[in-house]
Amino acid sequence: MQRRTATVLLACAALAACGGEDVVVEPAPTPRERGVAPAAGGTVAQDPLRGGRGAESTLTITVDDTRPGRFRYRAPRRVRGGLVEIRLRNVGEVPHKAQLWRIAGDHSVAQALRAGHRLPDWLRAAGGVSLTEPKTTSRTLQALPAGHYFVAATLGQPGTVAAFEVTGPPSVPAPPKAPARVEARDFSFRVSGLRPGRNSVDFDNTGTQQHHAFFAPMRPDADIAAVRRFFRERTSIGRPPVTDRTRETVVLEGGERQVTELHLSAGRYALICFVRGRGGGPRHLELGMINEVTVH
Repeated sequence: MQRRTATVLLACAALAACGGEDVVVEPAPTPRERGVAPAAGGTVAQDPLRGGRGAESTLTITVDDTRPGRFRYRAPRRVRGGLVEIRLRNVGEVPHKAQLWRIAGDHSVAQALRAGHRLPDWLRAAGGVSLTEPKTTSRTLQALPAGHYFVAATLGQPGTVAAFEVTGPPSVPAPPKAPARVEARDFSFRVSGLRPGRNSVDFDNTGTQQHHAFFAPMRPDADIAAVRRFFRERTSIGRPPVTDRTRETVVLEGGERQVTELHLSAGRYALICFVRGRGGGPRHLELGMINEVTVH
């Protein structure tokens, strides 16, 4: 069971590492004692996802399991852009997320799926909906400018993706703020307002690189140093310092924001970014992007 849990967690981390910008990186700062994420400001009391307030249109994506280890996404062929509420209906038997990708120029989805860790300039992460439990629906509120898109899990993962067109203005207003906030920087997190249960989260990438937020529940006897060692090692044996009840946002480009749903239990989490640079290179975890967060 211990080996299986370790395998599941490392597999989740591998699927999460789907890209980021290739830049010259300064050495990661020395982590603070215990690596606790400092507080991020800017939260509000009103939940913009309640009742779909502020959305100009709705994009509903459905995902199911065609067979073990494979999936199928379905989406409308066309959606009006602007400030869009994106809904992910998971009718499958395992958790799924909906990662959107935007394709520029005369390129195809097939070309995009072959990109791997070295992302071309014409392919950009475009938000989407966080990891969603089976038989449930999760929502995100974000800006969707006009363009060609497709929805997948990660590039290269087996399954059927769905392509669609967004029409409307090339630029749209940013989404409103939310009661909780996860700010991704180069290379750390700041967090405020997370509570047990359903959270409406302002996920804000204020860095220059692509980032996501991967929540790994920490065991009571684990510390953040043990979690760092666990995820940095390619092979892990013994009892993992985290459980496999992970939660995860999608990837955002630098400077992008969304309001998304995260369902969290009370406890301590390791908050991690596994994304690499656009040209490959180390995962952001290896550059110090791992913090401890307490939800209570």
